[in-house]
Amino acid sequence: MGNKDIITKSLIREIVMDMAIYLLDLKLTHLEEAPTERQRIEVRHADIVMKAIDEDGNHFILHLELQNDNDSAMPLRMMRYYTDIALAYPNEEIRQYVIYIGKAALTMKNIIKQGDWHYHYRLIDMHTLDCEQFIHKDNPDALVLAILCDFKGKDSKDVVEGIIKRLIKLTGDQPERLRNYLKMLETLSTNRDLSEIFQEVEKKMLSEIEIEKLPSYRLGEARGEVIGEANERFQVVLRASVQGFDVQTIAKIANLSVQEVNVILHTEHDNH
Repeated sequence: MGNKDIITKSLIREIVMDMAIYLLDLKLTHLEEAPTERQRIEVRHADIVMKAIDEDGNHFILHLELQNDNDSAMPLRMMRYYTDIALAYPNEEIRQYVIYIGKAALTMKNIIKQGDWHYHYRLIDMHTLDCEQFIHKDNPDALVLAILCDFKGKDSKDVVEGIIKRLIKLTGDQPERLRNYLKMLETLSTNRDLSEIFQEVEKKMLSEIEIEKLPSYRLGEARGEVIGEANERFQVVLRASVQGFDVQTIAKIANLSVQEVNVILHTEHDNH
């Protein structure tokens, strides 16, 4: 498994609830980790296994696999995961899904038929989903998924710009939260060969953020703790934070102390 796969799956784990709602059409009210590790000569773990409860009170085990390439052995892998999960939770219903986020066209199967028995699971191809259904959600978690969907012939740059613009609108006054979503978006953009476009658009969009309109800016200005005549430094701090620089680097860039940088970054949090 490549490092990019690990990073992507780690990020996706953070938005499982939204994937369940928007991709799988599952109306869940509860999710929690469900360990399934079993000792094997060859160690393989399912990507995401959660104990779930839907709005009707039904309990089941939700198993998601995120797949970057077409694996001809995927049905056998999924069946093996099924037996591991069933042994760990023998009295629970198990619902299995593979979400394909690779670059190539989907060719994998989702069924095994032998004699008088068969096994299957649901297979979702992100390329076939209309990105508009995610872009217009007032939920940044759902919005991030739009980068993997079908752009319906729209210019990629325009779509990426629309996604980032919506993210800034939804989380722009929370620099740390916005930064996390942009990192997630950047990682997922590699699955569509959009890394260069993403970085170009991100840089442009972040440079246009009207920092002075953000609650954290106004609060810091009112306090006068580190701002004074350095409103420009305040903007530098917030933009550098959004772009992922650590506190020490931001302090050097803005010519401020680490303590002063932390004050700026925490004003929005204190305001709440």
